[in-house]
Amino acid sequence: MKQTYSILIADDEENVRRMLTTAFSLAGQQTFCASDGREAVRTFIDHTPDVVLMDIRMPRLNGIEALQQVRQHHPKTPIILMTAYAAVETAVEALRHGAFDYVIKPFDLDELTLIIQRALQLQAMKQEILHLHQALSDSWQWGHILTNNPRMMEICRYTAKIALSQASVLISGESGTGKKLIARAIHYNSRRANGPFIKINCAALPESLLESELFGHEKGAFTGAQVQRQELFERAHQGTLLLDEVGEMPLNLQVKLLRVLQEREFERVGGHNTVKVDIRIIAATNRNLAAMVDSGDFRQDLFLSSQRNPSGNPPVT
Repeated sequence: MKQTYSILIADDEENVRRMLTTAFSLAGQQTFCASDGREAVRTFIDHTPDVVLMDIRMPRLNGIEALQQVRQHHPKTPIILMTAYAAVETAVEALRHGAFDYVIKPFDLDELTLIIQRALQLQAMKQEILHLHQALSDSWQWGHILTNNPRMMEICRYTAKIALSQASVLISGESGTGKKLIARAIHYNSRRANGPFIKINCAALPESLLESELFGHEKGAFTGAQVQRQELFERAHQGTLLLDEVGEMPLNLQVKLLRVLQEREFERVGGHNTVKVDIRIIAATNRNLAAMVDSGDFRQDLFLSSQRNPSGNPPVT
C-alpha cells in the first residue's frame, strides 16, 4: 500500500473540511476540498485523487448522487461516505451504489485513517492481481510456444480456436509432449483468463482423497471432517480446472465427473445440497482412452462426452 496518498474531502461544513485537511496534511497527505456535490465531481475530474471522503447530505448534489457521477469517471476509486444519521437504510444505499464504507459523525480520526488505509490496500491488491493475470496471459501466448514441428504448429492453430469457445477439452499424448503447456495456453487465451486456473493430478491421490479434493465435503462426512470444505470444482468457478492423468480416475468418480461435464453441478461428499458451478474442464492423459473403454477401465459415455465440441473436430492429441 502506498504510504502517501491524495484525498478529496467533500463536506458542506467548513469546520469539518478544515479539521480533516489539517489532520491529513500534517500526516503528509495531499488534500483537495469541495463544499458541495457538484464541486466534488469537478474536483475529482481535475485531480483524480486516490480516495474520496464525502458527506452524504450536501447542497446541489448529495453524496450518493455525487458518488454515482464519480463512478462514471473512475469506478475503482474507493469512496467513503460520512453521515450524521446512523440509519441502516442510508448505509445500505451507500454500499449498494458502490461506496467502500461509511462513517458516522462524530468519528474517530484514527479509525477513519484505518478505513482509508484498508481501502487503498484492497485497491492495491486488486491492481496487483490484475497485473499478475496480465503477466500470466502474456506468458502463455501462442507465440511463446517454440516449435518448428508442423504437427505441433497445427495443434497450436487448432487449440487457439478452441480457447475462444466454452468447450471442454481432452488433450492426449505421451508424457513430456507439452499437454500442460497447451492447457495453460488455452486458459489464458480464453474468456476465462481472469478466472482461476487450477490443476490436479488424478494419479497422485488415492480414490477417497481424490473425491474429497475434487468435490469437497460436508462437516461430519467422514472421520476428521471437522468443517465444510469447498474444493477444486468450486474453487475453479468461472475459471478452468485441469484434470491431469484423467485416465487414472476410478470408475465411480468418472460417473460424478460426467455429471459435472453435462450439468455443471454436483453434491459435496456427505451432502445433499446441489452445488452449481461455471467452469471449463480440460483433461489430459497419456493413456489410450479408446482402448480403456474397450477393456472396461474407462466409461464410454465419459469418453464420448470428451469427444464432443462445437467445432466438430477431434480432441487435441
